[in-house]
Amino acid sequence: MTPPKPKIPVTSAPGKSKPVDARAEILQHAKLLFRQKGFSAVSMNDLVSSVGLTKPTIYYHFTDKETLFTEVVVEMMRHGNELLMAGIKRCKDFREKLYRLSEGYFRFSPTSLSTMVRDAGEHLDEAHMKQVMEAHRFYLISPIIGIFEEARQAGEIAQSENPDTLALYYISWIDAMTTLRAAHESRDFDPKECASKMVDIFLDGVAVSAVTSASDLTP
Repeated sequence: MTPPKPKIPVTSAPGKSKPVDARAEILQHAKLLFRQKGFSAVSMNDLVSSVGLTKPTIYYHFTDKETLFTEVVVEMMRHGNELLMAGIKRCKDFREKLYRLSEGYFRFSPTSLSTMVRDAGEHLDEAHMKQVMEAHRFYLISPIIGIFEEARQAGEIAQSENPDTLALYYISWIDAMTTLRAAHESRDFDPKECASKMVDIFLDGVAVSAVTSASDLTP
């Protein structure tokens, strides 16, 4: 069942036209600032300095920092969904879909998404947080669950496996790798190599053999 499309916050003043370019600029600069510093450390004055617009102009489009942060997170998820769908559109099998998903995440998501969702949970009110969680489910979780469900129906994974659980495991692993990459500022990180290794481990495991006994491994 397809989940309802999340409601994107309406932030411009009612009855007025929206200068789309200014609004897009605000979102772009806000995204960079929130990624770098987190919600608490970013002020509207920081945004004024970064984007080069007046504070009244920013408030024309976004009523407060909470609304702006909400839309930044939702937009990141929407963009992630576009990349995900484009990456797996021509994939021939489940393994390739997981690879494209992982590589795309590593290449285009320098910040852990779960960190921003956690930040939202700490600072947003119930209404804004609902928008974030609906977008998270609609744009990211549900499509990846769909990949695992298709694989189960095609016999590529065991029928006994739960697609929801597998999808959450895999998303968590990708996100954790993104966090580690950012923490260590690795210049040698290769998205293709890491994606390939992750898929192989997830699907094939690392054990020598599922039936190998301890005595077989003794020299």
